[in-house]
Amino acid sequence: MGLKEELEEKASACDAPEEYIEVAKEIADGLSDKDWARELLEEGAEWAQTYEDTVAYAKAGIDVLGDEEAAAAFLAQGQTLCMTMDDFLDLAAKALELNLEEASRQIFNAAGSKCVKISDYLALSEKISTVLNDRDLAGQTVDKAFGKCNKAEDFVAFAKSVLDMFNDKARAAAVYDKAVEKAAKAEDFIGLARGAATDLEDPDLARSIYDKALSCLESGNELLKFAETVKGKSDDKTFLMSVYQKAASVFTDFSDYLKLAKAAFENTGDAAFSSGVYQKAAATNPDCGQLVDLANALAKDLKDTDAAVKVLKQAEQAVKNNADFIKTATAIKEIVTNDDAWTSAVAFQVEKREEFKALYSDFILREQEYKTCAPMRRLAHEVFEKTGDIYYAAKLYRVSQGLTVNFNDFIKLAAGVHADLGDKEWAKQIYQGLLPKCVSLSYTEELTRAIADTLKAPEWIKQIYKDVENSNRDISDLVTLAYIAVRKFDDRQWASDLLGKAESKCSTMLDYALVAGAVYNCTGDRDLTQRLYQAAQDLCQTPREYRTLISLANQSAGEKSFLMDIIHSAKSQLTSFNDLIFLAEITMVYAEDKDTAGRLYQEAEEKALSNAMLSALATSIGSRLGEAQWASRVLRKIH
Repeated sequence: MGLKEELEEKASACDAPEEYIEVAKEIADGLSDKDWARELLEEGAEWAQTYEDTVAYAKAGIDVLGDEEAAAAFLAQGQTLCMTMDDFLDLAAKALELNLEEASRQIFNAAGSKCVKISDYLALSEKISTVLNDRDLAGQTVDKAFGKCNKAEDFVAFAKSVLDMFNDKARAAAVYDKAVEKAAKAEDFIGLARGAATDLEDPDLARSIYDKALSCLESGNELLKFAETVKGKSDDKTFLMSVYQKAASVFTDFSDYLKLAKAAFENTGDAAFSSGVYQKAAATNPDCGQLVDLANALAKDLKDTDAAVKVLKQAEQAVKNNADFIKTATAIKEIVTNDDAWTSAVAFQVEKREEFKALYSDFILREQEYKTCAPMRRLAHEVFEKTGDIYYAAKLYRVSQGLTVNFNDFIKLAAGVHADLGDKEWAKQIYQGLLPKCVSLSYTEELTRAIADTLKAPEWIKQIYKDVENSNRDISDLVTLAYIAVRKFDDRQWASDLLGKAESKCSTMLDYALVAGAVYNCTGDRDLTQRLYQAAQDLCQTPREYRTLISLANQSAGEKSFLMDIIHSAKSQLTSFNDLIFLAEITMVYAEDKDTAGRLYQEAEEKALSNAMLSALATSIGSRLGEAQWASRVLRKIH
């Protein structure tokens, strides 16, 4: 058997790496066939079970084939068999032992796939730097660790490692810049600022982080925590106040405002700011007791009596029971020193509540029970009627006003305020509030009647109607206003002006008829009335339109001469048999003019060409004129 046949038999029987490598060496040495030896090594490498096997093949690539590229390829295959970071590091070290530096670099780079924690990347970077002495690759690996940083402590630890490994302060500072972008809570910023101060020894960076923290933090509670840290780390009260100011802009709850005001005053001594925060707390509509506590804090702690008085006014309106009232009254007595009217009113109410204890217990229960305006309004009246306590009654009327929606209820409210409290200004304010709600003249009429019944203010009432006139009103409203001008103010000139405006808007028969009747009744101007009716006549064409015009003229003016003018005008337009019957009948119905009606019937008789016409004519003559003989004579014509 020849050597080749013998080696082919050995090659086919290879099972382990050392066998493949040994046969490949024999092929290369005995036959000088490196291609066959390469194929055998590649075949063996395909069956490699561990990265150590690929190292053996790589060594053979150099020893047997003298081919570093083949050796590097075997090592690249070995990367796929590495299970842990240590496997990669060992494989990279073996590559260096074979003087395959580039392959080692690739293995170190691939080792990053096994990194999980930031510390893994940092450890790998250190190995690359010390073993491979490749600062660029080490830096790239560090950058991958940077991408894993999520929490503030991650960034701080990472930045410290950058300093330790590369002594690169600028790069470490850049880490903090990125960390600030991701920070969300006060603790994050605090940790970063602390690291900047201690690790980087950079107080300016620490302060800039505090500034960024202030711009990023949105939670009021986080800002308060941040303020405590700033206070402990810095004497910069201006910056500390900016933290409190931002907290004030984001808080919305009573309790939060209280915490803020107390902290700000304790740490900065800024009474004006804390007073403003207390007043924000009052604006959240807390209960009476909380408001009194606020007023006491404003007056006693901050010495802001003016603000305390405003809060006490609010507390007075928030009283829900006698205990609330007594607490509020006590605070008013202690704090208010320059308002005798108020303190006297409070003292008056204290006496009333003592005198009518049982009644007030009932009143307070009902006040809490009622949720609509009417019962609350009636309760206010009952309080006034049974106790004479105008102050408590006024409070209940104010509560009722807050519950009032409907126009009529506002009218009743103003009447109660005027009658029980004698408060004309308040009643007037209610009426003024109703002016925009007067969407039609009927509402305006109701409002002005109420004003006349209570305030007796004719000039104001007239001005209300003047304002209505100046708005863009239609003909009907202007006519109604004209009647009001005469009926309520006896102002016929104003009525005339109103009707002049109405006339300028006329375009239909109904418009002219409406204005004509108003002119007749409001100004007595017969000539203008006649001209307006004539304008209306000129627009009539059908019997129905004439009937409508005559009916309107009869209702508004009711004067026979106007009616007859319209009838004569109609006769020139309406000439058929049926038209003549129609005209004769309306002449009798509206004008009772037998002569004119008779002439119309005579013309109709001349045009009665059928039995049906004669029958209808006879019936109309008999029923309308009462002329039986004439009716009989017409009937005898039927054949």
